[in-house]
Amino acid sequence: MADHLTEEQQVESIKKWWKENGMAVIAGLVIGSLALFGWRGWVEYKDTKASEAFVLYSDFQKSLAANDVDSMTKLKSQLFTDYTATPYASLVALAAAKKAVEDNDMKSAKDSLQWVLDNTRQNQIQHTARVRLIALMVNDVEYDAALALLTVKNTGGYTAVYEELRGDILLAKGDVAAARAAYDKALQSDGLSPEGRDAVNVKYADTQSAVIEKSETVK
Repeated sequence: MADHLTEEQQVESIKKWWKENGMAVIAGLVIGSLALFGWRGWVEYKDTKASEAFVLYSDFQKSLAANDVDSMTKLKSQLFTDYTATPYASLVALAAAKKAVEDNDMKSAKDSLQWVLDNTRQNQIQHTARVRLIALMVNDVEYDAALALLTVKNTGGYTAVYEELRGDILLAKGDVAAARAAYDKALQSDGLSPEGRDAVNVKYADTQSAVIEKSETVK
């Protein structure tokens, strides 16, 4: 009898607990299911967007090869507007910038590269765009703007490239000592190819000679 009462008490206890907590459990299961299906839906959505963007990117490349300016403009605009977060939009921006430079349209080239810096989430693409934009700025004697663009928290494997660019800009501004220090940092960093390292070594040696000559002139 005691065992029977114990079972009844257990059943009643379960019923009471379910009455008090059952809705919360059901809600938790529903929310968990929605989260799971929501995540799957989001992944599928991203995959779909990426696939669509890739098709547009391929069409852009074909238009670029055919020099179909109207088609390129339309496809670029569509990618920039509807597929901003995909890497294909940024790759099109880089390609558009290259084409603009070939057409001697530096403003359009800068605008495309700036778009990449403002929108891309891919570090490699962002570094590539920054280096190219700085090169265009230096070509247009926009030294201060170029130096400002070199202020990067996470340089990744581009430290040597950035320091060499900094040295080139400072040298163009006439600050030989600071340029030499930048070249030295570039040489102390990883990321330079053997040919690139040889080139920076030459620049470093040239600035060293210039610093010595300036010092002797001051005396």
